[in-house]
Amino acid sequence: MSLSEQHFTDEASNKEPWLAVNLSQILPGIGQIYAGKPLKGYFILFSYFLLSAVGGWLIISSTYNPLTGIAVLIIALLVLPLWNWFDAYFSAISANTPAFESARRETKDAWLAVFLSGFVPGLGHAYIRKWLTGILLFVVFIAVGVVARSSNLAIVLVAKLLQALLTLTAIYHVYTSAPLRRERTQRVIMLFIAGFISISVVLSALLAIVIRQFVAEARYIPSEAMLPTLQINDRLIIDKLTYRFRSPERGDIIVFSSTEALQQESFHDAWIKRIIGLPGDKVQIKGRQVYINDQPLQENYIGKEEALQDEWGPQVVPPNSYFVLGDNRNDSYDSRYWGFVPRENIIGQATQRFYPFDRAGSLIEN
Repeated sequence: MSLSEQHFTDEASNKEPWLAVNLSQILPGIGQIYAGKPLKGYFILFSYFLLSAVGGWLIISSTYNPLTGIAVLIIALLVLPLWNWFDAYFSAISANTPAFESARRETKDAWLAVFLSGFVPGLGHAYIRKWLTGILLFVVFIAVGVVARSSNLAIVLVAKLLQALLTLTAIYHVYTSAPLRRERTQRVIMLFIAGFISISVVLSALLAIVIRQFVAEARYIPSEAMLPTLQINDRLIIDKLTYRFRSPERGDIIVFSSTEALQQESFHDAWIKRIIGLPGDKVQIKGRQVYINDQPLQENYIGKEEALQDEWGPQVVPPNSYFVLGDNRNDSYDSRYWGFVPRENIIGQATQRFYPFDRAGSLIEN
């Protein structure tokens, strides 16, 4: 055993700087905890989750411009993690002895090779001068990435899974191929990283499913039925949480699944319209004017050119149902033609437009 290897083996109190960086890639703050600075690590971890939650809430909330939430998310998901990598690296170095640091720099760092392989398989092997293996891994990774651009969802999922497996394989292989390995910690640390990555992937997938199913999702506008309020290709945030605590209100822009009448006409995609009539309302359209319970409805979200040309009703909206119209009244297929929207069909409320950026903002009528 060389003098350098002896340093790595004997000085258990020293920390691997690039291992701290790798741990911080999993979650901000983990690297600092490993480096012996638990208070800083837990504070960074708490800040990461807090900023992520605040950013998400600002995007969904109808009160704030979604760009504010996007800016907070950029800080949480990009700025903080990048700064955290550097801090984790230097936090580990500050705990090491000069002799350990001197010995560590004498050879290729296995954990730096792992870090590089985490970005693109093959980079870590190039760093330790395993050129043939590096080129092979890189070519296969790029080839699978090309396949992942397929329009077939099943092919995309399989390709993404293969890329993930290739990355994990490259990480393990580059570590075991490095000129100097810390056999004392190899199995423990690799099992810890593999387990932590697995848990992070599972939790991230579950969180994404829960958010999309119960909290919010993004949608785009495919037609002109909601002009001038919404234009084709507008990107919206659909709030799925609010209606779990209150009933839909008149004027809300809602996304809903196709009713039975629409499905009988072979329409199966989600729809977006504005609520005009609530359960129990008498709705009538006459003389280019909408009447609710015999009172004219004031609608500042449509222009004169969108005023209705036909007549409808009067009809009473059934219980747990809603009468909806598109803002582009003369080019909208809505409740006038296929009936009412049952409460259980409502997916959520469109609260924010986040793209295009020059028209981003709240969709809630004040």
